[in-house]
Amino acid sequence: MTTVDDQQPRSGAGPVALAELRGEFRHLRTAINNRTFAAKLALCAALTGGGAALALHPALWSRVVGVVLLGCTFAHAAELQHQTLHSLGFRNRRANTVAGIVLGVPMLISFAAYRATHLRHHRDLGTPENREFFDYGDQYGADGRRSRWRTALTWTVRFTMLHFYRLFLVNAARAALRRDYAGESAATSRRIRRDHHVILAAVLAMTALSVALRDPVVLWVWILPLLLVAGPVHAAIELPEHFRCETLSEDPFANTRTIRSNRLMTWFTNGNNFHVEHHLMPNLPIERLPELHAEVRPGLKYFHTSYVDFFRKVVRG
Repeated sequence: MTTVDDQQPRSGAGPVALAELRGEFRHLRTAINNRTFAAKLALCAALTGGGAALALHPALWSRVVGVVLLGCTFAHAAELQHQTLHSLGFRNRRANTVAGIVLGVPMLISFAAYRATHLRHHRDLGTPENREFFDYGDQYGADGRRSRWRTALTWTVRFTMLHFYRLFLVNAARAALRRDYAGESAATSRRIRRDHHVILAAVLAMTALSVALRDPVVLWVWILPLLLVAGPVHAAIELPEHFRCETLSEDPFANTRTIRSNRLMTWFTNGNNFHVEHHLMPNLPIERLPELHAEVRPGLKYFHTSYVDFFRKVVRG
């Protein structure tokens, strides 16, 4: 199988070996620190407020900087939402739910739908039943034989997240019609409808504010940051997780990738760069993933030192 990585030999890890490995690192399962996640939320809120102020300033340079800052913050918020759906943000489940719903609004992400699909992804990765919440088209780069134009189209679809926005419109319509969602229980369907109602209410409120002020506020602080920045940035963060890995293997060292990167990117991705470690121990507090990485680094098969390194090797084929 052709990959974009420099591979290191490693024997496959079966269920028993993985269970023993997880037991070896159970000491890392420390208590969740509410203050740590509250600080993350406070910083995210401050960046959102600062970005909005810049985006609404009449100077063009300020608007551009504001749109970029907001878009990046939206993508960061989606990574914080990932922490809440694993109940790793706050110790209280309701607090995780409320925070998760709010964090998903900027990128039109239903907390309940993301949680249900993502937890199944953890369960099913390594099997044909595996599905991801964010659909980038050719999700894992399986179809490598394409013309130059077809390749360009595929990457355009991936980085514009067109499939995801189409799914949001379909799900929002089902929420407006009070219909259930295929494959979900009645209770989960109610929660998914709730999230879409919250998002639609936010859209209506921002639109109404724009009309009242006779200024396209919703365009500058939401639509442009979402479409031009947040979507591509989010795709760049999430796509490498399993891209061209052995996704039909149940071994997380074979089906998932880790990108060490730097402290800034580890903060920005909220530890999502340590993705093998996350799949190895999904309930491990995010702040402990670097410690787990130090322990398992020699066994990583798909590993990069930075996101630049990953995408450079993708381009080179």
